[in-house]
Amino acid sequence: MRARAPGKLLATVAASAASVTSAGVVAAHAEDTKVTDPSVIDSRVKIAFEGAFFPNTVHSSNKLGNSDKLGDSKDNFSGSIALTKQISSDMDWRLAGAFRTGKDWSVGESQTFPEGTIAASLSDGFSFQTFDFDIGKHVKVQTADVRFFGGLRILHTDQKGYDYSFSATPNDPSDKGGSYDKIGSSEYWGIGPRAGAEAYYPLSETWGLTGSVSGSVMWGRRNDRFGINVTTTNPDNHQSVTLFSESSSEIVTSVDASAGLSWTPLANTTFTAGYKVEQWHNLLENSNHSNQTFNGPFLRLEVKM
Repeated sequence: MRARAPGKLLATVAASAASVTSAGVVAAHAEDTKVTDPSVIDSRVKIAFEGAFFPNTVHSSNKLGNSDKLGDSKDNFSGSIALTKQISSDMDWRLAGAFRTGKDWSVGESQTFPEGTIAASLSDGFSFQTFDFDIGKHVKVQTADVRFFGGLRILHTDQKGYDYSFSATPNDPSDKGGSYDKIGSSEYWGIGPRAGAEAYYPLSETWGLTGSVSGSVMWGRRNDRFGINVTTTNPDNHQSVTLFSESSSEIVTSVDASAGLSWTPLANTTFTAGYKVEQWHNLLENSNHSNQTFNGPFLRLEVKM
């Protein structure tokens, strides 16, 4: 009986070892399955940088005495940054900020006399910014990935319009001189819902087509001001007078669409080049049309970190 005991002990130890080994294999397989499971949430944040140039077709209003374009037609620029974070296997959130600007347009002339110099100039320009937050739902349509989204947009516009400046600078410091500036400005703040869809259709492992469309409606307040600044020398004196000031509640709407070609040379990096169109209604106060359109090529870089 005693001779059999060691054999039973060895059999028990071997069975225990096999059980532990089997459990380890199952645990390792479960871990591998967890890593490769497509439903696992990606903890990385996707950062997208975008820039675009828009040929300018927006003119200031004739009623303000100036029919020239708002902003320089060669320098209308748009830039944006967006952060996207996955919150489930098919949903994410996105926070984005964008700016669009028309370089200040100006024209001036000066004449020099024995007594001094007289100069005059006319200028205008605009800029506006958007801040977006949305929740997205991803849907597979054959091989395409379609993201439907909805959220809020905040809009801010700032205009320097129909500014006129006149100055007289005497050569003799004892003579009287000064400047006269007629200044107009308009500022708008609004907030409202925004919704849309975007899609990615793969052409190969590294190339694909992208497209998007969205619309938004903002309710807010617009503040318009028109005034003059007068500065005289000898003695130095400055006066500022507001000739006109008005605040009103207004609605601004927008619709935009884009299409592009994407290239993914690395697993976490994507470049996209394409064309985009933005249609705004009631965006700019001193425009000669209530609808303003901005369109042009864009470049975008997306990185997962």
